[in-house]
Amino acid sequence: MTVTQVLYFIEVAKRGNISKAAESLFVSQPALSLQIKRLEEELGCRLFQREPQGMTLTEAGQNFYREAMELAESWKKFQDGIQVLRGTLGSSLRIGVGARAVSNGIFEALVPFFERDPETEVSFITDIGYNVLEALEEGSISLALDEMPPASMIAHPERFFSVELLRERQCILMSRDDPRAKCPEMTFASLQSSAFISGPEDSLDAALMRRMCEAHGVRMGQIRRADSVEAMMVLIRNGKGIALGPSSFARRYGVAAIPMVPVTDAPLSLICLKKNSRNTLVVQAEAYLKEFIRTNWKTAEG
Repeated sequence: MTVTQVLYFIEVAKRGNISKAAESLFVSQPALSLQIKRLEEELGCRLFQREPQGMTLTEAGQNFYREAMELAESWKKFQDGIQVLRGTLGSSLRIGVGARAVSNGIFEALVPFFERDPETEVSFITDIGYNVLEALEEGSISLALDEMPPASMIAHPERFFSVELLRERQCILMSRDDPRAKCPEMTFASLQSSAFISGPEDSLDAALMRRMCEAHGVRMGQIRRADSVEAMMVLIRNGKGIALGPSSFARRYGVAAIPMVPVTDAPLSLICLKKNSRNTLVVQAEAYLKEFIRTNWKTAEG
């Protein structure tokens, strides 16, 4: 069942005539009739009683009409939400996607959510070199699935809204050939003078790494930078340094992930400007992702 079929059904029900409904919808009568037929076949019941004077709803059709009207209202709010978040980007909606959202499968779960509006061009930005919060304020992205920086690292935290979706244990990522890869756990302090793999110098990834080193009194050895997660993982696999990330990175990129002690969790959040926090699209995306995580996260983790 598609939203288009439901909207077509509503128009036929209102008009009581397939020809008038087709004219109103700017589609051919045969095409409209075919969509109604497919909808009835999927539901396994007749929605209309076809009579010479027009089409009337069956009892099943009347019940479905009430549900269809609720869906139509929700659909309208969804489209309105997209229009607001587009801002100055025209027909494009740009979503910032952090590496954690990709490695743990949340990104793949989000894509179908936006397929409900095929007319909207959605771009997913995965470049680790951009600053999520600056991009939101500038309007170059509308939403983000990423790690929310600590409030102490944000100039104006009151401008942003974030809702935590899940937490993953922070691990030390290294080559599987590294002798330390056999350790069951490692402290961050044990990384003294190690070579580190990081994102661009002004990226959030690099800032968080510097903050972690300062907190544990760790002096970084050689620093190698890359502007994509894939490039960082190639360096790690080749034994050129270590980085921080969740265990899902190990599964996706073929590196070793040694859990840190004491236990440190890294959150994945849905982030937007606070003024957009009650936007229908944001609210629906939050509910959609939380339900996916509730029903699938154990499988994703396993």
